[in-house]
Amino acid sequence: ERVAPCIPGATITGKREDGGFDALVTLKMGPMSLNYKGQIEIIEQNDATKTAVMRAKATETKGQGTAQATLSMEIGDAGNGSSTVKVGSDILVTGRVAQMGRGIMADVAGKMIGEMAKAMEATLLAGADAKARGESPPPTVAAEAPSAVGIAADITKSKIKGLFGGDKN
Repeated sequence: ERVAPCIPGATITGKREDGGFDALVTLKMGPMSLNYKGQIEIIEQNDATKTAVMRAKATETKGQGTAQATLSMEIGDAGNGSSTVKVGSDILVTGRVAQMGRGIMADVAGKMIGEMAKAMEATLLAGADAKARGESPPPTVAAEAPSAVGIAADITKSKIKGLFGGDKN
């Protein structure tokens, strides 16, 4: 419940009896908007090692496309009372979004995971601050729905910088 809103464009629509969640995910690609309806579930969780694996499966609400993702998360000690969060992903898409090509999809997925990480960090920091004050943690900081135009502009700018000897991210 606290992690799912950190996924860019995701909205939890209900909790299932098996502990998973029903969700909607929206991705804007220029004039095209893709909407997916599916489920998110935690398939592994180990509190001792501070690791978890989340699986999402969805189908386009209009169209034939599908998306599946497995996200692995690990919280580590960064020293000085701070933490690091490592996130790995395995993503499979079909339909219109898959036609963009592997390179673009990898860049878009990387940007989306980056936005998710920012939202998770903000949520964890806000919770730690509230805990230090003896208060209940505030609601999860939701990630903004991704805009493929904005993501594409960031990727293009980064690639151009790389061509001319700048940062190659």
